[in-house]
Amino acid sequence: MALRQRIETSFESWGYFVVRQRWLAILLVLGTSAALVSWLPEMKVDNSFEAFLHEDDPERVRYDRFRDRFDREDRIIIILNPPEIFDLEFLEKLRAFHRELERELPYTEEVTSLLNARYTHGEDNALIVEELLEEWPQGPADLVALKERVLANPLYINLLISESAAFTTISIKPYTYSTLGPGADELAGFEETDGGMPTGEPAYLTDEEGIELVKAVREVSAHYEAPDFPVYLVGGPMMNARLAEALARDVSVFMSLAILVIAALLYLLFRRVSGVLLPLLVVILSVLSTLGIMVLLGIPFSTAIQILPAFLLTVGVCDSVHILVIVYRRLAEGLNKADAIASALGHSGLAVVMTSVTTAGGLASFSVAELAPISHLGVIAPIGVMLAMAYTLLLLPALLAVLPLSTRTHSRAMAGGGRLDRLLARVGDIATAHPWKILAGTACVLVIGLNGVLRVYFAQDAMKWFPESDPLRIAVDLLDREFKGAGALEVLIDTGRENGLYEPETLQRIEQAMRHSETLSVGSHPVSQAVSIVDVIKETHQALNENQPDYYVLPGDRQLIAQELLLFENSGSDDLEQVTDSQFSVARVSIRTPWVDAMVYPAFLDRIEADFREILGEGLEFELTGGPVLFSRTFKAVIISMTRSYVIALLIITPLMILLIGNLRRGLYAMLPNLIPVFLVLALMGWLQIPLDTTTLLMGGIVLGLAVDDTIHFMHKFNLYFEDTGDARLAVRRTLETTGSALLFTSLVLSLGFSVFLFAYMVNTAWFGVLASSAAIIAFLADVLVAPALMVLVTRHRGGVAGASSVPPAGLAAEAERVQQAR
Repeated sequence: MALRQRIETSFESWGYFVVRQRWLAILLVLGTSAALVSWLPEMKVDNSFEAFLHEDDPERVRYDRFRDRFDREDRIIIILNPPEIFDLEFLEKLRAFHRELERELPYTEEVTSLLNARYTHGEDNALIVEELLEEWPQGPADLVALKERVLANPLYINLLISESAAFTTISIKPYTYSTLGPGADELAGFEETDGGMPTGEPAYLTDEEGIELVKAVREVSAHYEAPDFPVYLVGGPMMNARLAEALARDVSVFMSLAILVIAALLYLLFRRVSGVLLPLLVVILSVLSTLGIMVLLGIPFSTAIQILPAFLLTVGVCDSVHILVIVYRRLAEGLNKADAIASALGHSGLAVVMTSVTTAGGLASFSVAELAPISHLGVIAPIGVMLAMAYTLLLLPALLAVLPLSTRTHSRAMAGGGRLDRLLARVGDIATAHPWKILAGTACVLVIGLNGVLRVYFAQDAMKWFPESDPLRIAVDLLDREFKGAGALEVLIDTGRENGLYEPETLQRIEQAMRHSETLSVGSHPVSQAVSIVDVIKETHQALNENQPDYYVLPGDRQLIAQELLLFENSGSDDLEQVTDSQFSVARVSIRTPWVDAMVYPAFLDRIEADFREILGEGLEFELTGGPVLFSRTFKAVIISMTRSYVIALLIITPLMILLIGNLRRGLYAMLPNLIPVFLVLALMGWLQIPLDTTTLLMGGIVLGLAVDDTIHFMHKFNLYFEDTGDARLAVRRTLETTGSALLFTSLVLSLGFSVFLFAYMVNTAWFGVLASSAAIIAFLADVLVAPALMVLVTRHRGGVAGASSVPPAGLAAEAERVQQAR
């Protein structure tokens, strides 16, 4: 108690110090903010699916190694649905479309369509590898022959043309490496190792470059799209661009709505211009400064970070509310401005610091997450919370000291005797008079909530984050339906020796594994097809045998395989680079897979890994990578990160609560009301069928950190009044009379502030808004009902303190007034 009083006295002294040095404090904060804000133009955005994992994650390392060897596998796919594909008018339009894409697109390595698809055939015992439409069709007969040629080639089906022959595609392969900054030439300064891998560390194509490419694709596509000629755009770069657009739109909406909502609530609470503008100025500066620090730390903006600005705005303003409530109340009681500011800091300064620390602690639990964006949030969000606290304790009192403040009050609630205070005090009376009934009712609610908790399920399907009407989601569904897969599992098979892929037995085992993979399903969705160097060899072998279909097989002679591959290399095609390394020791097998929930992938990958190991046998090593592997790793990381964050948040916050209260038993019991919002939010997720994914897993640490805030403010004043009176019931009443209205309004600020996320374009962010808004209200109810009931049961009445005695509920109001006068 003595220590706490010394700390509160220190906060009062701090208040007087800031008042004396007000202009220095203002210049310090404004100068710091300006310096940090100057970094905002350097902010980067990264929403690529590999960015969900840390750079040193084994699966991320394996994927990057794959990209360095075979270039990126995620392309932009343009799906075309003409009235008739094998029609001269459409083919002319396709040629114009294709050529314009080649001319206009930046950062593009290759554009592939029916126009220039590889066509391998033999003429006069010579191998010819040319573009499919090298010779332009002149009439109906040529078109019929073209159609037969296309539909007979298994490498075209589900890649360039759908099985129904109603859809065709244009594939755009972006650069693998960035052209920005030092070493703009992706080949400059990088020497090849024996394995064909660059010895340096080039930067991959940035989101900014990808967005510029997507913009160009859209502009060119708009020239050709028509009601009878729909164009659908899909692929990794398209998804990154759509996420970036949704983030930009949502953040601006969130900030605008949050400022309006908070301003309205502040005006209703204080009825003063200063009560609205000062908290907003303080917290907006802290948000902008936090974003500047984020840039300095190299943290990119992402889907997880998008909630940060509005979150900090909502949480940060609550610190100012607790200070201003007391400042205006002290002014109304007749204190001068300096004394009112110092008294407010002495009254609420410690609680503001502790609530900021516990909120930061709850958020810091995410810093060890195995998901990179969540980990980034766990680093920058606590910094933002603590920065908002620092600005509140430094800039806010300085501004209050500078500005003229009226001693009048327009809010009866702030005057200390309003209906709101009396109502909250009566709620406290009920809780303390009937503690067992309150706890029994709470237990019933939790039992009912258990039904919802048991319905909670994990999921990670980024496509369902988009509304059903979103063009990208429609395009992905179309690609899955018509082309049997929107993703690709990459399997790298290492023979362990140079020219190991010349061995017929090795190639036969690879083909057997490929054909087997085509019989599998990912969940209920069948795998489409597998492509590798095997297909190049079979295609070449057929061409060199008068194009006869019976020769579309692997040769049985090692020397013949080597000769045919040499002929293919000398034909001018560089397609072998996409299916093997320069030493012919590693084969790349690309297995087309459907876009499904990431939770489905682990079982599929376990199955395919076991089957490949059995089929390939000894002597052939292999590894899996690509989108499905990264998605599977992300799903597992969601589960691990959620569990870890909950445990760490509890381990951080519980000791802080005990330290603040100064009593182990009371501190542990005080944590119980904070677990109720977490439990009921999980129940709400189960009832509403909201999945636990990379967005909603944030709820545990955030809810726990925010719930503790109200508890700390309640317990901070409860301890003070309990030490004075020795009566838990009276201490509860005094606490709610002096702090209850602030608790209510900060809970309303949190709830309505988080409700702005309901206006998100992304469905997962709207879910977050529903849950966070509900949690704020549940936390308030727990603190005004459950916490008082627990405190009455776990504290022992001490008579003779300040003239206090056991007082019946009806006499608590009179006794509170008597104690206040005595003090």
